[in-house]
Amino acid sequence: MPVLSTVGAASLRAFGAFRSGAPAGGFIAATGGTVYTDPTNANYKIHQFTSSGTFSITNYPVGATLQVMMVGGGGGGTFGGGGAGGYIYRSSLSLSTGSFAVTVGSGGNTGASGSNTLFGGLTALGGGSPNFSGGSGGGGVDQNGAVALQPSSASGGYGNKGGDWSGGGFDGGGGGAGSAGSVPDGGSGRTADIISSTGTYAQFAAGGFGVDDSVAYALPAVVANSGNGGWGGGYDDQNANYVNPGSGQAGIVRIRYLFQ
Repeated sequence: MPVLSTVGAASLRAFGAFRSGAPAGGFIAATGGTVYTDPTNANYKIHQFTSSGTFSITNYPVGATLQVMMVGGGGGGTFGGGGAGGYIYRSSLSLSTGSFAVTVGSGGNTGASGSNTLFGGLTALGGGSPNFSGGSGGGGVDQNGAVALQPSSASGGYGNKGGDWSGGGFDGGGGGAGSAGSVPDGGSGRTADIISSTGTYAQFAAGGFGVDDSVAYALPAVVANSGNGGWGGGYDDQNANYVNPGSGQAGIVRIRYLFQ
């Protein structure tokens, strides 16, 4: 019996049953989205969704948890900047075996709010277009910037109000996950809580900038699946050029878990 017990224990160790941090019943196994190994810790897998799909869990041990990062679609700009999509991070989300829908919110076109991102019972709200509330509020045009709904939502998370209008030609930037908008700047985003496949922690969910007719425009780079709000349009008095407002960007979902 002692020999058999020793052999059995060795076999279990070979399969990781006694590995530190391993939940009872092995490890999570899942499919869906673009899958990569965490560049900073090879024991973790990450599933990234940049469009809607299905996250299917084929093994879910007792006591296992997931880490989840979600961003709603950003709102489109008009004269004010669009609000960023709401940002959610959960360091410990419990699910089970089965298939779970992932809905990645689209960015709003000019003057339209972004769409919600949904997964695992959580909702990252789409960003508000100017004057409209959302995950983050849209910038103010002829009125104060709109409020952020994400922090007070049932799913919690991050978002801030849009910047207040301060007179003709000076419209507010959209709120971001990191800070409120102002005139004309959009609010800052939040640094990703789950790393990318290239080993970077980019910012997500920044508000779009609003109009300031007294300065030249410098349009930002469009970052796909950032949840950023669209910039405001208007006349650039420095060059007498009209700048078209920008659309918001679609959201994203990242799911991280221990797999070995």
